[in-house]
Amino acid sequence: MPDESTMCQGENCPVKEDCYRFTAEVGLQQNVFETIPYNFETENCEYFWDNQPLEEEILPLAYQIWLQAGCPEGRDMDNWFQARAELEQLAGRTKQVDFRSL
Repeated sequence: MPDESTMCQGENCPVKEDCYRFTAEVGLQQNVFETIPYNFETENCEYFWDNQPLEEEILPLAYQIWLQAGCPEGRDMDNWFQARAELEQLAGRTKQVDFRSL
């Protein structure tokens, strides 16, 4: 389900691919910034929302994946990347939105 936060069209924004406001799935009643909020003078966006899950979210899920797999040794990075991918998919953080079609 899409988030109800304000989305960004990301036009010419250098951080758009890393920002949840650009990469998230758009809802039917979604608000969109009229202009991108990125400030080119300060090279900063006060509305930037990192689209990557936090390590605090990844680690518990990676541990559960490890337990469910029977606690195999040497698979810690595989479990971590699987957990991260699952969290990104659950949050809709991997879908690219084409705002030109809205």
